[in-house]
Amino acid sequence: MAKSRIQARAKILALAAGLIVGVAACERAEEVPPPNPTDTPNVPEPVNPATVPSPPPTPTPPPDGTAGSAAGTAAAPGAPTAGPIAGADRSFISEAMSRGLAEVEASRLAATKGADPKVKAFAEKLQKDHTDANQKLQSLATSKGMTVSTTIDPAVQGKLDQLEKLSGAELDRAYLENFGASAHKETITLFERQAQDAQDPDLKAFAEETLGVLRSHLELAQQLQPAGAAAQ
Repeated sequence: MAKSRIQARAKILALAAGLIVGVAACERAEEVPPPNPTDTPNVPEPVNPATVPSPPPTPTPPPDGTAGSAAGTAAAPGAPTAGPIAGADRSFISEAMSRGLAEVEASRLAATKGADPKVKAFAEKLQKDHTDANQKLQSLATSKGMTVSTTIDPAVQGKLDQLEKLSGAELDRAYLENFGASAHKETITLFERQAQDAQDPDLKAFAEETLGVLRSHLELAQQLQPAGAAAQ
């Protein structure tokens, strides 16, 4: 009888313990918050290739290896522009160079072999001025791809050959007669025509600039030439 009571009590205690454990488990389950549907992993959205900007293209250098920027291609202020030279401009270059070379050679002879100090001083000035002008014209023509001939016109070369055989006062007279006022009038006419009708702007500027020098030469030559030749 006592044994039956003990067993019944044990069963009651076991049930009570089970209930306590179950209640505790339920309380722990209530303490855990349910998962939030918004708490999803931060997964990046897929990228649309069409919206991704393309990298800028790599500039391709010009075939000649020069920079393609404006700073690399722009001409410096006052620099001659490259380009083909028209036929009329080519003719001017050839004739102006021939006349200039002849003036330099004739003036060299007069400055070294002449007699009159005034004529010798005039010749020295012409030699320097025409040498400078020839160099400018040569540089301009070269920058535009033209090769300038250094051959003097045969008729003028004949006068130079005769001048070389002379000396003293005789040379002074022949120099002023062939390379003084009359020669400069012809050269001024050539340069005036070029200054007015030139197609190349650089050659036009050269002609305009040189005209002042040529006119000063003409004035000096007219002061030196004999009175009988002043009207020429």
